[in-house]
Amino acid sequence: MALPSMDMTPRRFGTRSARHAKWGAALLLLVTLALLAVDLATSYRQLETEAGRQASGLSQLLSERLSSGIHEAGLILQSSNQIPEVQRLLRSSGLPPDMRQSLTLKLQQQLQLAPYLSRIEIVDTACQTVFSSKPDSASHPHHNEFCRWLHRVDPKENNYTTVIHSPIEGGIVLANKLYDSEGNLVGMATGLIKHNFIQDEVSRLTVGEHGEILVLDQRQLTVTRWPQTSGGDPQSYRPLQPREILAHDAGQMLFNAPSSFDGAERLYSMRQTGSYPFQVAVGLSRRDFTRFVWDKAWLAIPGWLFVAALTLLALRKHLSNLEQHRQLLQGNERIRASEEQARLILDTAPLALLLVNPQTIRIQHANSLAREMLSLPPRDPEEGASSELNLPLKLRPVEQWLLEDEEVLQQEVEVELEDKSKLWVIASLRRLGHDKQPSALIALYDISGRKQLEQQLHESNQQLAEMAVTDPLTRLYNRRHADMVLRDEISRCERYGQTMAIAVFDIDHFKRFNDQYGHQAGDDVLVAVANALRDTTRNTDINARIGGEEFMVIFPYTRLRDAHKVMGRLQMALTHTTFPFVEQRITFSGGVTDWRPGDSPTLMMARADKLLYEAKQSGRNVVLADQEEA
Repeated sequence: MALPSMDMTPRRFGTRSARHAKWGAALLLLVTLALLAVDLATSYRQLETEAGRQASGLSQLLSERLSSGIHEAGLILQSSNQIPEVQRLLRSSGLPPDMRQSLTLKLQQQLQLAPYLSRIEIVDTACQTVFSSKPDSASHPHHNEFCRWLHRVDPKENNYTTVIHSPIEGGIVLANKLYDSEGNLVGMATGLIKHNFIQDEVSRLTVGEHGEILVLDQRQLTVTRWPQTSGGDPQSYRPLQPREILAHDAGQMLFNAPSSFDGAERLYSMRQTGSYPFQVAVGLSRRDFTRFVWDKAWLAIPGWLFVAALTLLALRKHLSNLEQHRQLLQGNERIRASEEQARLILDTAPLALLLVNPQTIRIQHANSLAREMLSLPPRDPEEGASSELNLPLKLRPVEQWLLEDEEVLQQEVEVELEDKSKLWVIASLRRLGHDKQPSALIALYDISGRKQLEQQLHESNQQLAEMAVTDPLTRLYNRRHADMVLRDEISRCERYGQTMAIAVFDIDHFKRFNDQYGHQAGDDVLVAVANALRDTTRNTDINARIGGEEFMVIFPYTRLRDAHKVMGRLQMALTHTTFPFVEQRITFSGGVTDWRPGDSPTLMMARADKLLYEAKQSGRNVVLADQEEA
C-alpha cells in the first residue's frame, strides 16, 4: 500500500499549490484595485468639498452684488422726488413740452448711473403711468399689488420690489412712493431691471463650462438665468428640486439637484439676497469639477489592467506547469485502469451488450448479462478485457439484420435463441467504424416480463368490459347495456327508416316457484330460460335480463310479426324443457311492439310493459303483440 500513498502525495501537493496561487493572485488584484478605488474616491470627495466652497463663495458674491444693485436702483428712484418737473407733473397732470424734454433728460441721466435699470416711469395715485423715460414705448399697466401698496398707510414702506414674469418685458420691478412738499402722497416712481441684467455680472465670474446661475423669486420661479436660454421663457421652467442637502444654515443651502433647464446634475449653493424677495443659486456641474478624477482614473485603470494581465499570465504559466505535472503522475494509472473500467461498465449496464463481427456473424465480446441471456460460457476471472469469445451468434432475427446490413434503433422484437426458446426484447444494432476489424454493437433489453403483464392486463380489461355489460347469472346482457342498444337502434331507425321490434317478458309465478323450491332452483330456471333464449334468437338479436325474472329482446331489422313468431318458438322450447326437481312446466307472459316514427326508448318500453300486463291479466302463458301491424 506504500505505492498508492506515494502516488497521492504529489497530487495533493499540486492541488494545494494551485489553490494557493489562485488565491494569492486574486488577493493581489483585489488589493491594488481597492487602493485605486480609495484614492479616486478621496480625490472625488476633496474636489466636491472644494466645489462646494467655490459655489458658496460665488453665491455670496452675487447675492451682495444683486442686493447692492437693487438698493442703488431704489436710491435713483427715490431721488426722482427731488426733481421739480416730477412734482409739477403729479400736481397738474401735465407739463409743457420744454419741461417734458427736460424731465426726459434728467431721467436718462439717472438711468446712466445704473445701466441695468432699463426705464423709469412716473405713476400717479390712480395707478396710471403719466410719464416714462422711454416715451416711444407702450404704456404698461401696473399690477394690482402695486396699487394696493401705493395706498397702504405705512411710513416704513416707501419702496417696494417684485417680479414680472414675461419673456419680453419681464424682470425685477422697483417702486418708490413720491410725496409733495407738504408730505402728501402724490404718486410713485417705478423702474424695471430686465431679466438679462445678471449677464454682465456673471461674465466676470468663473462657474465652469457647464455651470449655471439662477435668480429666483419667493415662489422659486426663475427670474433670470446664466447662460441665457434659447427659445424659451426662463420663468416657464419648474423650481429646483433638491435630491441631497449637503449643508443648510441661516445664510445658505448647499444641495445636489438636477437642473430645471437641461436636467444635468449640479452642486448648488442658494442664498437670500439681503432683505429683498430674491435668491441667488450658483450651480457647478459635476462634469467640470470631477474631470480631474476621470482623467486620473483613465490613467490609473490601464496601469492596473497591465499589472492584472502580467499577474494572470504568470498564474496561467504556473497552473500549466502544475497541470502537466499532475497529468504525468496520473497517466500510468489511467492506462492501467482503462480496460478494467470498460469491462466494469459493460458488466454493470442493465442491457445485454454484444460486439459481433458482421462478416463472420461471430461474437467478439459479451458482458455478463448477454452471456446469461444467450447461455454463453461465464467469464473467467483471469480473462483479460481484450480477449475474444469467437463464438457463433445464434439469435434470430438479429442474424438476418447483420446479413442484410441493417441498423436498428430500440425496436421491440421477439427473438429466438439457440435452444428455440423465445424472448421479447428491445433491440438496437449499430455498426462501428473500424476498417481493419469491422464490428457491430448489439444491445438487448429483456421485456418478456413486461409483455406478459401487458397480456394479463389486456385479458383483465376484456373481462372487466364484459362484466360491465353482462348479467353474472344468466350471462345475458344487463339492463344498462340493453337501454344503450335500444337508444342506438331507435336512432338508426330514425336515420334510415328501417324496422325494429322489442319483446319484454317475465316468468309466470316465479316468486311462488322460488319460495316453494328455493333460490337455487329459481337460479336454475333463470339460466334455463336464458339458454333457451339464445337458442331461439339470432346472433344479431340482443338478449338481456332487465329485472329479477324479467327479460327483454331487441330485434334489429325485424318486423313485428317475425318477432312475435320468435317469441312463440321460445314458448315451445320452454314447454319441452323439463326440470328433474319440479313437476310443473315453465311458462312466461310478454308483449311485443315495433318501432314507430317519433318513438323513444321510454315509449317503446311503456307499450311493451302494457302488453305484458294485459298478457298476465288474460291468464298468463301468452305473448301479445300490437294490433296495428299484427
